[in-house]
Amino acid sequence: MAAIKGDDEQSLNLYIQDFRTKFITLNEESTNQGVKDMYKDSMRKLTDVWSRKYRDGEQMIEKVEELRNEISLQNKRIEEKQEQLLQEIAKIKENENANVELAKHLQELKEELNRKRELALTNKKANKDRLKELQKSAALFTNRLGLEIRKLRGDKLQFVFRCINPKDLEQPYSCIISFNEDGDYEVAGFDPPVECGAELQQKVRETKNFSALLGNLRKAFAALGSQAK
Repeated sequence: MAAIKGDDEQSLNLYIQDFRTKFITLNEESTNQGVKDMYKDSMRKLTDVWSRKYRDGEQMIEKVEELRNEISLQNKRIEEKQEQLLQEIAKIKENENANVELAKHLQELKEELNRKRELALTNKKANKDRLKELQKSAALFTNRLGLEIRKLRGDKLQFVFRCINPKDLEQPYSCIISFNEDGDYEVAGFDPPVECGAELQQKVRETKNFSALLGNLRKAFAALGSQAK
């Protein structure tokens, strides 16, 4: 039975194949030429439509690609602008901080200058008061020691001693006394020069004894007078 069944299937396949061949042949022979032409015309039109759609699609793809490149370029430019903007903001903040520090420093310098100015004015006033006291103290010695006091520019006093050289009682021996910014004695301008000038200045700074300074100055000049003999 298996052999019979196999023969039936083979016969059926042959029949189907033969029927298909005859149907196709009959169909081709019976096909109207006008239908063929309509089919060809339809296919041509369809081909043209799809060709245009294809070209339009290609152009669209190109435009999309160009737009994508333009967007990418714009994004890059935006990033660069943002970076430049951040740098400018950082510079502005840095300048603002520098300006704050500079203003603070200038304020400190101004305050320091005001303090020094006030201190200088105070010392100047104090020095003037001291010079007046020196003039008063020196006036007590004027007649007795032959002392003359001259006021010089810059709040300085010149002390001129006479009656030192027995051969010439009018011969002047002088020095200049003033105060520095710290209020300390400045003894300089010895005429004629004396070797102990620095020592006399240091001593009066330590003792603040002006009367002793005048006495020591006269002794120093007297020693020069004795050497002149």
